[in-house]
Amino acid sequence: MINKIAELEQELNEHSLVIKAFDKVDSTRRCFRMVGGVLVERTVAEVRPAVESNLDKIQQAVNQLQEQLKKKTEQRTQFIKKYNLASPQKTQVTDAEAPTKGGGSVLV
Repeated sequence: MINKIAELEQELNEHSLVIKAFDKVDSTRRCFRMVGGVLVERTVAEVRPAVESNLDKIQQAVNQLQEQLKKKTEQRTQFIKKYNLASPQKTQVTDAEAPTKGGGSVLV
């Protein structure tokens, strides 16, 4: 879920860059857009609303995923507390797993 959020945030950055680029050019200037694997030629005026719409939808998706992640994190925390589990960062090395204090030589 975290990876998907990062991926969508990258998409947000790319869409924002495109919109900023559209601000600097004339609305009748031609541009190219990838639609379903096909590169189509349109004008900036035709493409800009679609890019802005996609930006809004991606932002909504990111917000929704962040809420889901927050809920899952809370559920995980409650589960750990309920069953008295140690989180992976807090696990301790037992005596059997601890390295010995003697020489760590290996005989061949």
